[in-house]
Amino acid sequence: MGEKFMWSSISKISLLFVFIFFGCNLTTQPPPPERGNPIDPQNPNFQPPRVEIISGPKEGDVLPNHTVTFKWRGNQADTLMLFSYKLDNENWSPWSNQKEVTFTYLDEGKHTFYIKAKYVNNIEGQALEINFIVDAVKGPAIMFFPRKSEIDQGYSFDSEIYVEEAINFAGAKIVIEYQQSVFTLESVEIYKDARSIMLKNGGTLIDFINANTPGKVEINIAVAGGNPENVNGTGAIGKIRFRANPGYGGNYEIKFGNESKLRDANNNDVQIKNLVSKVVVVK
Repeated sequence: MGEKFMWSSISKISLLFVFIFFGCNLTTQPPPPERGNPIDPQNPNFQPPRVEIISGPKEGDVLPNHTVTFKWRGNQADTLMLFSYKLDNENWSPWSNQKEVTFTYLDEGKHTFYIKAKYVNNIEGQALEINFIVDAVKGPAIMFFPRKSEIDQGYSFDSEIYVEEAINFAGAKIVIEYQQSVFTLESVEIYKDARSIMLKNGGTLIDFINANTPGKVEINIAVAGGNPENVNGTGAIGKIRFRANPGYGGNYEIKFGNESKLRDANNNDVQIKNLVSKVVVVK
């Protein structure tokens, strides 16, 4: 009986030793890293998220149209990556797996497109930027700035009236046409300071505004006493403010009437190649 008791005790001690030995190893040994996960920073082959533009304007391009499309791709599988973009000073877009965007009615001049990528585990990469120039309007022209506005119903928006690449002019007749049911005219301001291209050579500005016809505004403006009398170049002459009326959502145009013209200091007509409408997206 004593011998049986002794072997039983030895067996229990052995089992206890095995439990303690392996138990300690289980609790102190760290788990192996997930080396098969390409977006795990602990992976020796880890690469930060990157985005590559595969189609669209290149750095420094001058574009002859107002519509621009960018397409891009990431450095990992689509299911592992998200992207965000913005144009100029707009807000960044929400993160998504979108890999293409089109911008329309871009204004003349320099623009910057930004795009960045992140992994689905929120590791974010550096933003990529592309600078390009839009030269879509061939002057002499009369146009709005900006060419496109997005506005909520019931809210107001401003549009500057621009002369683009004009040659030897000292006066203008500008007719603006709009849908009275959709927009309410709130104000017209003619610049009489350094903002006005017509005063770049000095002189005195004379203006007359007629807004008595529903859906139509006529602006007559001239400069006297400038040196030289005629003006060349691109710049603003004033701005107009509309309110988007409630109950009208959709895409609309505000146009320059065909009666619009430029005149030189001798009151002769100056050629206009383009009258560029404004697009308003009412939400």
